[in-house]
Amino acid sequence: MFVLYKNTGVHSGRALRKMLAELMNERVRGGYPKRFAGILKAGEDPKVVINLGVTDEVPYEGQIINTQDMVRAASNKKKARQIFEETEVPAPELYLVVRDVSKGDLPVIGRTSYHHKGQGFWFCKTLAEVKCADREGATHFLKFIPNTREYRVHTFIKRKYLEVSPEERKRENYVSIKISEKVWEGEGKPRKEEPQKNHEFGWIFRGPKDRREEELDVVRYAAKQAIAALGLDFGAVDVMYQVRSKQPYVLEVNSTPSLADENASTCEVYAGRILKTTSNSEGEE
Repeated sequence: MFVLYKNTGVHSGRALRKMLAELMNERVRGGYPKRFAGILKAGEDPKVVINLGVTDEVPYEGQIINTQDMVRAASNKKKARQIFEETEVPAPELYLVVRDVSKGDLPVIGRTSYHHKGQGFWFCKTLAEVKCADREGATHFLKFIPNTREYRVHTFIKRKYLEVSPEERKRENYVSIKISEKVWEGEGKPRKEEPQKNHEFGWIFRGPKDRREEELDVVRYAAKQAIAALGLDFGAVDVMYQVRSKQPYVLEVNSTPSLADENASTCEVYAGRILKTTSNSEGEE
């Protein structure tokens, strides 16, 4: 087995490689595409490759969990959100160009097609700010949804659907393996009329507490819809939930989930699911 990663996926890739090795009790290789190409050239042939967010082509014809094409579908956030709109995945209203945003649509959030965490982010309360965000590099805008809770739903393809082509995958082909809620643990209180951003000190993800199972089910359902629309094998889906309307809104799907937190069980959950998905044993999934 080989864990393929680069750039922002380095820490998660190393953590996943270590966890898989512990669970399998055998060596698991990992690294950048160049290193992977090198071991292939040397004659090694891993049975399975786990791809954490890499879009580079590699000279390998074996089994890849999250192929490069799948990762590309999720990496371009603008394109992914267009797919959500086309496939009726619940998501904030999308504005592709500045002229689509009217005064009645405000506030909106400007984003870039490719972004990481809080980068490429503009909270626009006026049309002048929308135009400014456009000049500074925003490629699209999203309707701001106030008074929401935000969840991260780690979602994985069921083993028996692994060979189904990405274009034919459905919501029921997936299972949610972990759900976390973004909560505030900083000083004071966050402003409900302002966006919640991960990179600002005080926001963390932890297991949901005192939440109705019906709410969590709605969030999980939306996450499965989103990941099926993109045809991924796995991913971390960010979903907002507006309590008053009981409506979920998918923000994005991340093909490089954060797995390096030693205080969280996420890495072990992923590793266990990967082994279950790639196992040759018989079973429902």
